[in-house]
Amino acid sequence: MKRTTPRTRKPVEPDNSTEASGPVVAWCTGPRCSALQRLAGGEEHEQQIASTVRATRGAVLITSPCLGRCELACVAAVARRDGPSRQIGPLAWFTGLENSDRFQALQAWVVNGGPQQILRPDRILPPSLRAAACGVTPPPRIRRH
Repeated sequence: MKRTTPRTRKPVEPDNSTEASGPVVAWCTGPRCSALQRLAGGEEHEQQIASTVRATRGAVLITSPCLGRCELACVAAVARRDGPSRQIGPLAWFTGLENSDRFQALQAWVVNGGPQQILRPDRILPPSLRAAACGVTPPPRIRRH
């Protein structure tokens, strides 16, 4: 005889806990940027940005021994990453981050999710960060292993 009572199934929920969207921060640890931070008394900026990124849902930190923009002083670049598709948008560049006010403005922006539009990372910037903005470049090339 066949069973006529339907089975109860648990609803399948998407697993997006590890795929949250968020900012990608490219932080320069090159000799010029590091020296400018030390001279300005911001020696702990690298540790602070790392802590900020760790505490921000969906955020990713990329450190580089030199981002190749030495003429711009202490620099970082920020892009938007879409978690589900893993697409990373263009990089918005910021300069003069040895300056404590500029660094804190960048840090606060990252905590609040960074760029909200993947294709226009510099479109909506907090007023305290606008003076540090210095351009937009194509997305970073990231090799996935």
